[in-house]
Amino acid sequence: MKLFFLFAGLSLSLLAVNGDKSDLTTANNWQEPAAGTWKLELGETDAELRYTDLAAEKPRLEALKKLGPAKFPFTKSAISTIKTADGKLMVRIPCDADEKIYGFGLQMKNIKSSKKVLELKVDHWKLGGGKTHAPVPFYISSKGYGVFFNTARYLKVYNQLGNRKDALDNPPEVDRNPPPSQKGSQPGPWQALPAASAVEAVVDAQGLEVLIFSGDTMLEVVQRYNLYCGGGTLPPLWGLGFWHRVPAAFNEEECRKEVADFAKHDIPLDVLGLEPGWMTKSYPCTFEWQTERFPDPKKFTQDMLSQGVRLNLWENPYMSKDAKIYKDMYPHAGSHLVWLGIVPDYNVQEARDLITEQHYRDHVSIGVSGYKVDEVDGYDHWLWPDHATFPSGTSAESMRQTYGMLMQKMFYTDLFKKHNTRTYGLVRSSNGAASALPYVLYSDSYSHSEYITGISAASLGGILWSPEARGARNGREWLNRIQTVCFSPMAMLNAWATGAKPWTFKDVTDPVREVINLRMRLLPYLYTSFADYHLKGIPPFRAMILEQGFDEGQSKVIAGKLDSETNPYAMGQIIEKTDQYMFGPSIMVAPFYEEQHSVRSVRLPAGNWYCFYTGKFMGNNKTIKVTAKELKDRIPLFVKEGSLIPMLTKSVNNSRDAVGKDLELRLYGKKTATYSLYEDDTKTFDYLKGQYRHRTITCTPDGKISEQAGKGPALFGKVTQVKIMTK
Repeated sequence: MKLFFLFAGLSLSLLAVNGDKSDLTTANNWQEPAAGTWKLELGETDAELRYTDLAAEKPRLEALKKLGPAKFPFTKSAISTIKTADGKLMVRIPCDADEKIYGFGLQMKNIKSSKKVLELKVDHWKLGGGKTHAPVPFYISSKGYGVFFNTARYLKVYNQLGNRKDALDNPPEVDRNPPPSQKGSQPGPWQALPAASAVEAVVDAQGLEVLIFSGDTMLEVVQRYNLYCGGGTLPPLWGLGFWHRVPAAFNEEECRKEVADFAKHDIPLDVLGLEPGWMTKSYPCTFEWQTERFPDPKKFTQDMLSQGVRLNLWENPYMSKDAKIYKDMYPHAGSHLVWLGIVPDYNVQEARDLITEQHYRDHVSIGVSGYKVDEVDGYDHWLWPDHATFPSGTSAESMRQTYGMLMQKMFYTDLFKKHNTRTYGLVRSSNGAASALPYVLYSDSYSHSEYITGISAASLGGILWSPEARGARNGREWLNRIQTVCFSPMAMLNAWATGAKPWTFKDVTDPVREVINLRMRLLPYLYTSFADYHLKGIPPFRAMILEQGFDEGQSKVIAGKLDSETNPYAMGQIIEKTDQYMFGPSIMVAPFYEEQHSVRSVRLPAGNWYCFYTGKFMGNNKTIKVTAKELKDRIPLFVKEGSLIPMLTKSVNNSRDAVGKDLELRLYGKKTATYSLYEDDTKTFDYLKGQYRHRTITCTPDGKISEQAGKGPALFGKVTQVKIMTK
């Protein structure tokens, strides 16, 4: 059934009342740049920086076409605009009163944005209100369409708030204090936030581009958005292994010992992250090796690579006077300093050439595999002011909204793709059209529940989020955090401040090792899920509202209680189910966390669901309780009927060792299932030239398998084990 609605022209038209002339102008100059995608240009859009200008890849038009046709989800006259008296541009998108609005980037408290005002601005850390590390101006409607405000400006959005006087569908007035004789005769309870029939977005800019995506489901809408932005990123296989960041002042000898300790404790390790101490100077930075700590960076890097361990270097972009390229970069920097370092304008080609040539010479050419780009989000008092100027003419506002994306695209395009080697890294801020950029977001916040919500929120905006583990108060919390980390886009222990290790809490070392090993065994499944992100736009980790059969109406509503001081408008609260999410096409993850540290409820969507570990039938469209004791201290994982999960038969201590290893297949349910396993060389961009293959594997309920492989490089070994996981 199609979810998109053709809105009734009458109910959502804005008609003049009593002869008043409406201030709205109908938007009718829509273009269709891709299947299921429509574009509206207001004002001088070429005068503004758009997020799609910084997309890593061009729109995947053929992939969009394969999704099939879709209808424009509004009547021709439904969307309207205004240019305000002070020159701002506003676009008004109609919606129904019962419509649910989701998205707007990395919002950590919830994913639903109905009846909210959001100010979308890159910010160090604010809960709610739209200020966040990645304030992606893209929302999805429960009616089956999405809207992307494609402008690198601060944007203010009124979601189903702000009732116009000329609207015909405003709710009836209700007297909050009726006389006794009228009690019980009113049309409904008084509302502090009366429902409005539109989303209104306003921007102070010369132009605004609006993109609308339509589809049969909310997942298809997200797919179209991701594909239009270049598809999802496909990390190198090593990027999906286990990461560990060492304390900031570690030297080469301490790093070598750390790697040896991982091997000694039989715990996988793919990436070692070096924090600021690797540089001669940081805050501001030189980007040059400190030879007192690392006497021979090339030898150290190559020695690590010989053990299958990659190096990831921390940096922030603000350049010290002690940097060798400082004088050459100075004329290409903005007017203001950050931590007394110049701010290079990477919209200028000369600036990009200077930094990427230095990074290649000193880092990438000797084997460094990527970067952690920090401090590109900052509060107003840390970053440049909104009146700062930059050589390219880019406004300070747009520079703030895009600086994290500028860094990502520059490293991706001019440093790694140029030399045909993939990277995977971390970044502190991102924004719209970023799906093809190989970077994962992280933050200073450390709330476990918010971290889990972040995984879901990120999936709605083409970004990735890491719920990194840093430390814990006890072994139970440590295990819970490591388990969540291992079922996220980047499995990372970030111990730069605490010095924590996977074996720090001895009472949980074995289950910690077990879940890290499980992630390594699931590399075939996880790598294929990222390939689906690239080829089809399907997020590898995604919110439950994108899963068919999940009743998002299960959100808990808490009625507001009138209190003249603390709640004078009797505002209620909605508790969303954002503490579980999908991992790949078939596995649902429901981590233990905080209050629910060893027992929790899980909402099973419609359809039959099985325990990942035992194959036990768990239920269909119901809420169940699970405990850490019954799961033997393992993270709760559930697999839907008809799923085939490919795994390595044995864990490996490094992704390099996964190449050529034999596979185990697990079939869940009582029907024949098929899985399309993706394979390529795992580290170059040759897949963009078609050098990859899919192995189509079919398994019957009695364990018989058949297989067909396309042309392209092989990656994993033969299927040697089959398990029918149905009890």
